[in-house]
Amino acid sequence: MLALALPTRDTLRVRALLADTHRLVWVVDEAGRMQEPSPSWAAFTGQAPGQMMGWHWQHAIHPEDRGPLDPEGELLGPGGSSEGELTFRVRREDDVWRDIQARALPVKDDAGRLVEWLFLGEDVTGCSSAVHTAEALNESEERFRSLVQTSASAIWTTNAQGRPVEDAPTWRAFTGLTLEQWLDGTSWLEAIHPEDSPAARGAWKNAVTTKTPFAHEFRLKHANESWRWVMSRAVPVFNLDGGVREWVGTNTDISERKNAEAERDRLLAELETNERLLSAILEQMPSGFLLAGPQGELTYANAQAEAIWGHPLIQASDVKGYTAYHQHRLDGTPYPAEELPLARSVLHGEVVRGEVLWLRRPDKDNRFIKVNCAPIRDERSRTIAAVMVFDNITEARQAEEHAARLQVVTSALSQALTQADVARTVLSVAVGGMGAEAGAVYRQRADGSLESLHDVGYPERFVRHVRDLMPSAHNPVVDAVRTGREIWLRSTADMQARYPEIVTLRASERDHAVAVFPMWVHGQSVGALVLSYPDPRICVPEELQFLQMLAQQCGQALERARLYEAAEAERQRAEQASRLKDEFLGVLSHELRTPLTAILGWVQILRTRELPQDKRERALETIERNARAQTQLVEDLLDVNRIVSGRLRLDVRPTNLEKVIESAVDVVRPAAEARGIQFQVSLEPQTVPVQGDPDRLQQVVWNLLSNAVKFTPQEGSVTVSLSWRPAHVEIHVRDTGDGISPGFLPHLFERFTQADASSTRRHGGLGLGLAIVRHLVELHGGTVEAQSPGKGQGATFTVLLPLVAPRADAAEPARTLPQHPPQLPADYPKALHGRHILVVDDEKDTRELVATLLQEGKVRVSIAESAAQALELMNREPPELLISDIGMPGMDGYALIQEIRTRAPEQGGRVPAVALTAYARQEDQAAALRAGFDSHVAKPLEPAELLWVLATLLKRS
Repeated sequence: MLALALPTRDTLRVRALLADTHRLVWVVDEAGRMQEPSPSWAAFTGQAPGQMMGWHWQHAIHPEDRGPLDPEGELLGPGGSSEGELTFRVRREDDVWRDIQARALPVKDDAGRLVEWLFLGEDVTGCSSAVHTAEALNESEERFRSLVQTSASAIWTTNAQGRPVEDAPTWRAFTGLTLEQWLDGTSWLEAIHPEDSPAARGAWKNAVTTKTPFAHEFRLKHANESWRWVMSRAVPVFNLDGGVREWVGTNTDISERKNAEAERDRLLAELETNERLLSAILEQMPSGFLLAGPQGELTYANAQAEAIWGHPLIQASDVKGYTAYHQHRLDGTPYPAEELPLARSVLHGEVVRGEVLWLRRPDKDNRFIKVNCAPIRDERSRTIAAVMVFDNITEARQAEEHAARLQVVTSALSQALTQADVARTVLSVAVGGMGAEAGAVYRQRADGSLESLHDVGYPERFVRHVRDLMPSAHNPVVDAVRTGREIWLRSTADMQARYPEIVTLRASERDHAVAVFPMWVHGQSVGALVLSYPDPRICVPEELQFLQMLAQQCGQALERARLYEAAEAERQRAEQASRLKDEFLGVLSHELRTPLTAILGWVQILRTRELPQDKRERALETIERNARAQTQLVEDLLDVNRIVSGRLRLDVRPTNLEKVIESAVDVVRPAAEARGIQFQVSLEPQTVPVQGDPDRLQQVVWNLLSNAVKFTPQEGSVTVSLSWRPAHVEIHVRDTGDGISPGFLPHLFERFTQADASSTRRHGGLGLGLAIVRHLVELHGGTVEAQSPGKGQGATFTVLLPLVAPRADAAEPARTLPQHPPQLPADYPKALHGRHILVVDDEKDTRELVATLLQEGKVRVSIAESAAQALELMNREPPELLISDIGMPGMDGYALIQEIRTRAPEQGGRVPAVALTAYARQEDQAAALRAGFDSHVAKPLEPAELLWVLATLLKRS
């Protein structure tokens, strides 16, 4: 159709300029995208410049006709690069579809690469004649001229040699060149930037020479003196004979694109720098970092992530692959792949904050991690990636678990009252909770040996050999306690090298580890915590610190338990002592009241009626017997007091044991015979001398015989024997009485204990006699023991005395056994007759008793009821002898005698003085003598004893 047009010179120029294009002209890149608006296309279709950019210009083309123009189509597709013609319908601005016939001209760069397409189109709707075509062409030419004048691009022409021959208004307007400068053939080239000129000149020269299209980018000096980037394109216009007639070209200002490209390059460089910086930051950050694609594929993992996980991570191609990384919940159950935090961010866009996972690593050094995940979305809010940042919190987690365990242990230990409870509590935490399969807690004894308080998990055959450890034993427990340092045997080989005997004892086929932690209290190692592990083990610092703290708490708790046990034992002893005291006081009250009942009863009878002589004598005998029984009780109490205070001493001298036993038998025999009890005595003759205190030994035998008689029923028998051995002598006392229960035998010789302390008991006494016996025998270096088959089967007491003399101490005068009342001295009347004696006592009964006793001996008696009154009587008439009580109100007996001793002899300063007092202890006697008394007589007084002392003192004076 174009061949029908009448060619004129302008027509040829237009044809050369537009490459045979009519009416519509537009340029697209190699993919069909319009990069710059086309005024003709906009005028025809009514599309605004912004509506036609990219592929949007095709919206004006009928959908059925767009195929050839598709980026994958036959013209613009990958295989298309040659000139072509096509016809399609275009919607005009009045919404009428018009038929457009267009030619597509490819534009290539110096290397022959396709860079853009130039489209020349003509509205051919209803055109069927050449006349119409010519008219259309003329109209097109006129419009093209207008287009040339108004085009944003600089359009120019040159001759075949590339020299400008006609004016190019748009070029000159862009560059500011004059017409002469444009036509001189060189100035237009000089407008090119010096740095770009050589390449541009070369490309233009090559195009002219080779008659191929020219396309080159360079900087061109603008009329405003600025440098602007332009895209210069030119195509040759050929004659019919194939020769180049002229060149038609355009210069398009691409400064904005070049600036955008420069900005893009700058941004790309900056992005690359930032990527390197970000990569360096990610590689250096202490947290692990993962990046996943839209399907969950892992695309990046920093070094820390792989270090925490323990193996490479860029393996999973989707979410399902996450199961290979062995992630577990805190309860130990594995996560399903789609429920993992990163998977939830990828699949559901979920933001995960602070979720804690447990990782099972290939090397079994498992970790806890705290995870934060978030999706990355595009402008349409579609998830295109997800990131996961996580931290290894194993140490913190273990520290929390250890702190929680310690808190549990502390709470449990606060309730543990015994050392065994402490050991069980600690092992319940250490064994199992710390991965150990067995453990034990050892406590050090006073002698340095170690005993196992409690053990868990060890076989009995092994425990039997290590339950008690001597200080010299070659054992890790002993070494840890001795050095105060923990011992960690990491494997069986380690144990074999240091403690082979332990390996032999365990006889275990498995490789295992043992740890021993000493326990400290007040700077001293007091025991050890032992743990055994089922496989080789290296102790990490956190675990080591926890076990050290656990051992420390165990040691402190053991010490608290030990103190509690001691306090509890002391409390029980105190309660026992209190109970025994209460029982003793009850018994004492009974034993004192019983004789007092007989005494008071007979006294009241004697006072109120006349009795026959025989009953009167019997009454007096009963009163005397019960009074002496009370005296005996008091003496036993005094002996126990001496024993407890350590003041009971022996008067050691050569002793005839036969006489000692015979004397004791003589005292007890009347009571035995009165009850029909047979008395058998078997004494081997004494062959070697014996050193001892005869009075105390007689007391021992008398106590044993008295007990035998007391607990033997009528018609029973009591046997006492004496036998000699090479190194000791044996005294046996056997009876056929009540016997002793096995449960009471260990307590038989304790103070204040009785087999029957109830109100229904058949036998009296304070339960002191056997305790006194034991102590007296031990003072002699001997032993005493009791044997009995059981209740109702009698008992045997055996005293063993060594033939080596016991230690001789300053002896406290031993009280003699109760005898018949001593007789008054023969010269009693003569020694006291007519003498003047002053009696001082605040107790009226005692004053009258002593006065009556003396007056019967024709003694002249003065009586004073206080020390002050005594001094007044002495001022009037000094006495020949003074008898004074100690405990008196106001001035006591000590102060009285001290005052008297300050006087002159003629005023009574040297008067013989006797202390008659109920203060009967040894120290009381010593205190009286130190104060100035010449003698001491204890209450209750024996009249004969008192008169004998008085007579003796008067003889001396």
